[in-house]
Amino acid sequence: MATATKTPLDHFRAAVSKVIAMNRTSTMFTSLGAGAEPGVDPRHHNAELRYRGIRQTCEIRIVDYSSVSMKSASMSNTQLVDMLNDPQVSERPSWAKVRWIDVGGISWDVLKALAMKYKIHPLALENILHTHTKPTASKSDYYHEHLFLRILCLELRDENSVIRLSETQWEWDATMDIEDLQSDSQDRPFNREAGSFSDTTPGMDAAASVQVEALMQKGRVEVNVFPIFILLFRNGTVITLHRTTNAKLTEPIRERLSRPDTLLRSTCDASFLVQSLLDLVVDKAMGLTEACEHKLKRYEKQLLLKPEVNTVSNLHILTGDINLHQRALAPLKRVIYGLRRYDLDRCIALLNLPPGEEVDVKMEGYMSRTALTYLADVYDHIDYILRSLDVVENLSENLIGYSFNLTSHEMNVIMKRLTLITVICLPLTFLTGYGASPPMWWTMAPTHSDIWFWIVALPVMAVVVPFFLFSELKNLYHVDKNRKLSQKALRVSYF
Repeated sequence: MATATKTPLDHFRAAVSKVIAMNRTSTMFTSLGAGAEPGVDPRHHNAELRYRGIRQTCEIRIVDYSSVSMKSASMSNTQLVDMLNDPQVSERPSWAKVRWIDVGGISWDVLKALAMKYKIHPLALENILHTHTKPTASKSDYYHEHLFLRILCLELRDENSVIRLSETQWEWDATMDIEDLQSDSQDRPFNREAGSFSDTTPGMDAAASVQVEALMQKGRVEVNVFPIFILLFRNGTVITLHRTTNAKLTEPIRERLSRPDTLLRSTCDASFLVQSLLDLVVDKAMGLTEACEHKLKRYEKQLLLKPEVNTVSNLHILTGDINLHQRALAPLKRVIYGLRRYDLDRCIALLNLPPGEEVDVKMEGYMSRTALTYLADVYDHIDYILRSLDVVENLSENLIGYSFNLTSHEMNVIMKRLTLITVICLPLTFLTGYGASPPMWWTMAPTHSDIWFWIVALPVMAVVVPFFLFSELKNLYHVDKNRKLSQKALRVSYF
């Protein structure tokens, strides 16, 4: 079969097409790389090119409620996008004071529709897209349209976890080598905090991270760490986004909303809903504290009964994990304190008024007085958690020091025993060797008796042993003297 020959014009067109394609790729990477515009604008074509690969089947729940009624609905990605694109259908019912949109899963089509409908700030959208799978610190950002919170949630990893075990477990392969890791398309090391993979360290560091993680699995407190994003709008709308599609995460809040006698329903306050979500996150961290305390008590019992190297190793792992948990929870404490103390001040600062005019401005913060009142209780809980973790960490370090001190004391006792044996046997060994070659008078004929050996050895030992053990005998004398003195004082006090 004959093949068609390309003319010079065809070659020219192919070269031009290749140059145009390369120019588009270069332009896209230039606009998205260093020095690019901050934030993510969902209306921009570059944002569509960059984030359209983030797709996930989300579990979306919309709850509209007031003090007298509550309506809940579940939607898919397509249904939510279609609803938000229709102004009439997406309008909140007139009787509803608060609308809560809970999105389980991160998907670009859902985020784009929400951002365009509710005017989510580009910086907040960038935070959601860049940190939805990473254990990034908690923070709060104030914008004109909404308040943005990124909250790091810590929960115990078990069968009741919000994140399913299948999403976090990693089957460790004893035959895995560095070539297997490098053949991974993403080449990502296992992250001990997130229970997931990070995109930072390839190759040899990935192998080391996997091996260290495997060695630290035994006897540690397993924890899931994932961020929750909360957006609070002044019109009474609250949007929460998280990577897990499990309904367990927000189920306690929805259960409270289903009962009209709860404070969450009776207040009809969107900021109080945010307070309830923060309280839920802090309550989950409370279980982490109890698990660490239980581990510490078990290791303490093992050390007191029989100190072993494995127990000290487990204490070292526990101390490292607690340190990481403290670093994860400390920013959450600052966020809660900032909401209580500086909410109104930060809202006024958004107006960018000249100095001195802030006093005359009538402005309301994002958090209501009721929410601020109950945030004090949440702050007390997170403070208690951090203090408890600090106590556990200090006790763990003390137990490690105790184990090493105990080992050192046992070594000193052994050396003391060996010294005592050496001091006693040294003169006998010397006299035995001295009298054997050449033969001395106490071992020669006709007697050949060892009685003369002991006649010489015992006086020598009576001089040598006290001489070498003089400090020990002196200490023994002082201890006995102090014991008699204390007993005498005790008898005098009774009579």
